[in-house]
Amino acid sequence: MRGYELMYILEPTLDEEATKALIGQIEEFMGKQGATVEATDPWGKRRLAYRIGKHLEGYYVLSRLKAEAKIVSELERRLRVTDGVLRFITVRADKEQEKLERRRARKAAGEQARRERRRKAAAAGPTGPPRQASVAGDVEGAESSRVAESDGDEE
Repeated sequence: MRGYELMYILEPTLDEEATKALIGQIEEFMGKQGATVEATDPWGKRRLAYRIGKHLEGYYVLSRLKAEAKIVSELERRLRVTDGVLRFITVRADKEQEKLERRRARKAAGEQARRERRRKAAAAGPTGPPRQASVAGDVEGAESSRVAESDGDEE
């Protein structure tokens, strides 16, 4: 069984009891099909990014579940024909989790290498006077070299 996240948006016109009943009906169907629902997180009413039908807002619900691919495809088919469901999306969570863990490992390795380089540089000591990158210093240096050049031309 693989981990999935199912986000679905319900019609905002449903009253609180009808919304809870529809969420319960969807969870019951998942259980009957053999999926295990780990958590259901109702987010509440939120504004939609774009108009869906005549609705500008929807009731968002996020469910985390473990199921086989066949069960998820049947669940999606069922959600398509269920009245009250505006949109839904199913994402395989374990694959996303692997990507996140790889990113964290790369970042940690980069930080470790950076710390090691800094530690070695600090142990080696300063390699010379600190460089000053000031624009004024560069202009003064350029003027003094011009003066030196012009002294050489006059002779």
